[in-house]
Amino acid sequence: MGKTRSSALIQIMQIEDQILSIINGKKYIKIQQYVRVLKDLSGNAILNVENPDEIGKIVKLRKNSKEAKEYLAKYEVMLNEYDTLLMELRKRKKSLNSELFG
Repeated sequence: MGKTRSSALIQIMQIEDQILSIINGKKYIKIQQYVRVLKDLSGNAILNVENPDEIGKIVKLRKNSKEAKEYLAKYEVMLNEYDTLLMELRKRKKSLNSELFG
């Protein structure tokens, strides 16, 4: 019993580390920022964002252009993938917690 408890606690700590590294990761933060910027109705008409296909390459876009909408769709897919991963990690952590603490 003691070995499985310690194993579960170690897994919980590893999951927490994974969650924190994702949430605090530069890529995740940038994706959230670009989704907000591309969805925002106020502000500048021309935006500087990274090309989602070539991360690191900054491009200028008109806010309501077709290209900006395509970029937004791609960034939303990327954000959804991260959110799905985070949700799965949190479910696993919750499952381990309920095994340990009832």
